[in-house]
Amino acid sequence: MFNYGFTQIPDELLLSEYIKRKGAADTINIREPIFLKQNEVLNDRKSRFKAINTTRRGAKSTTEAMDHVEICLEYPNSRTVYFGLTIGSVREIIWDVFKGLNEKHNLALVFNETESIIRYPNGSRTRLFGLDSSPRELAKILGQKLRKVSIDEAGSMNIDLESFVNQKLRPALSDLRPFSWVTLLGTCENIPNTYFEKVTTLKDATIDWSVHRWTTYDNPFMKEQWTAELKEMTDKNPDIVKASWFRTHYLNEWCSDDDLLIIPAQKMQFVDTLPHARDWYYVLGVDLGFNDDSSYCVVAASHQVKTAFVVYTYKESGQDFQDVANGINHIKSIYPITRLVIDGANKQGIETMKNRMNLHDANIAEKQGKPTYLRLLKDEVITGSLKFIKDSCTLLETEWKSLQWLSVRGEITEKEDPRCSNHLSDACLYAWRETYSYMAETPLPTCQLGTPEYFNDLSTRMEENDENSRKEDSFFEGYETIGDAEW
Repeated sequence: MFNYGFTQIPDELLLSEYIKRKGAADTINIREPIFLKQNEVLNDRKSRFKAINTTRRGAKSTTEAMDHVEICLEYPNSRTVYFGLTIGSVREIIWDVFKGLNEKHNLALVFNETESIIRYPNGSRTRLFGLDSSPRELAKILGQKLRKVSIDEAGSMNIDLESFVNQKLRPALSDLRPFSWVTLLGTCENIPNTYFEKVTTLKDATIDWSVHRWTTYDNPFMKEQWTAELKEMTDKNPDIVKASWFRTHYLNEWCSDDDLLIIPAQKMQFVDTLPHARDWYYVLGVDLGFNDDSSYCVVAASHQVKTAFVVYTYKESGQDFQDVANGINHIKSIYPITRLVIDGANKQGIETMKNRMNLHDANIAEKQGKPTYLRLLKDEVITGSLKFIKDSCTLLETEWKSLQWLSVRGEITEKEDPRCSNHLSDACLYAWRETYSYMAETPLPTCQLGTPEYFNDLSTRMEENDENSRKEDSFFEGYETIGDAEW
């Protein structure tokens, strides 16, 4: 018994308070012994880069919350971050999970509802954050020495997740290595060619990922319910197992639905240079963004060639209006732009660039009938009426590989899937709509002066002119000249 002033404090209470303040994670067991797959993840501390890929109700988010708790208790004064698509979605996914762990195991965590921060008795804290936040807010978070970062809903991210991991997360985790970790977690999706698919299928050569995959059958607390649910669904409709949404969310299979793809990137035809023509004109399409990418696309067309060509693509996030104006002027220094079309979502911004940044030739992009024109653009790509300069369209090709229509309960809508990036695709659409290569007329071949072919061609043209003159004379026959009363 310790005598502190007038109050006698039991040794047991002092020990309990010491444990709360120092962490002592080894004295607090929050694991479920029968959940083997979950414990494999929690035991995998040697791997700094982990990925968890499960079906719905597989307890991947709960597993990751437990990992945060264990790490924060083991390493006092740690900072960890749990990311989701938005702050609203990540709170919906994980906030109550942390609260449930706290209540079940008496962890003495403190929850700041306003800032979405969880504080631990030993000075550690976990913050929930949305990846749709401004670059400035993200910089505040990623400027710290981070112990652990999780990115939930990784299969549905519409940011460049590969660049985010390599350029933003790795530096933030470098101070505390080898005792710092990042985890991507999510379900399989029918969005093709995402970075999360690349990671979970072991196709990312830049990072040695430790991938943990399972289905809800491996969750001992859901196995019985899951089995009954799938049996009910397949008994009612045996062909449901062929649906892409069933295969991704219930069987944990990566699969894409080609019917959903808006532009078939595999049909793109690449050429080295533009063909010969004397009257090439260039249209620049710009899609504005800040958190999202500002995107630029130049399409070349001619009145003599029935094919248009994408000759330049570029995109970058975090650009303000001055950055966009500088980017446009840089492109103008490379290509003789004859028409400039900009996304009109921010009309005030466009007027600012026109009046203050010397972009008087800016026009607002036409957006009416977008689904129809996207289908026309698809036809142009398939038929080769729109071709692409080699090594200049990689960014656009990557975007089109995943861009798809939104499917609601198996029905394809006329809306783009909001999980997919479409900014460079929009810039291309804006520019392409301003070209008229389908109206081009191929010029007649010219003959060398003085050759028999030249004189035959000249004779034919003279006869055609005489015939046209006779038709004009017959049309005016019987009419007086201008000025007479009958006219």
